[in-house]
Amino acid sequence: MESGTSFNIEHLKGCLNNDISDIETAKSLGNIYYDKGDSAQAIVYYRHVLDLNPDQPGVRTDLGTMYWRNENHSLSEQTFRDVIARHPGFGQAYVNLGLLLRHAKGNVAEARSIWQQLLDANPDHELAGKARELLKETATDLN
Repeated sequence: MESGTSFNIEHLKGCLNNDISDIETAKSLGNIYYDKGDSAQAIVYYRHVLDLNPDQPGVRTDLGTMYWRNENHSLSEQTFRDVIARHPGFGQAYVNLGLLLRHAKGNVAEARSIWQQLLDANPDHELAGKARELLKETATDLN
């Protein structure tokens, strides 16, 4: 499997070298590195995608996750908040921001507030169930 992934990476890098503006190829490389756990390389490709087209809430949310994995909590938080400001209907950013606030920053009350914002804005969102689950899970964590 690893050799297939390595071949795919080299192939995609070649494609990107031939067309530096190929957003889908850059996004694919970012996703491969994300899946491999190589946050530094994922960040390079996700930032390239956003340089080409900043209107990519999924890529920006994945970038925030990679910042978190790199233990850059402030930049991760800023990135998730930016997605929510630009794309208030993008639920994964709310879920991830809440998880960051809860686990990395120890702020359960604010995490719960973020998940509740998602539910208030769109109670039927595909991630509403996840938000409800997280609110229930953290109900006893409040000081």
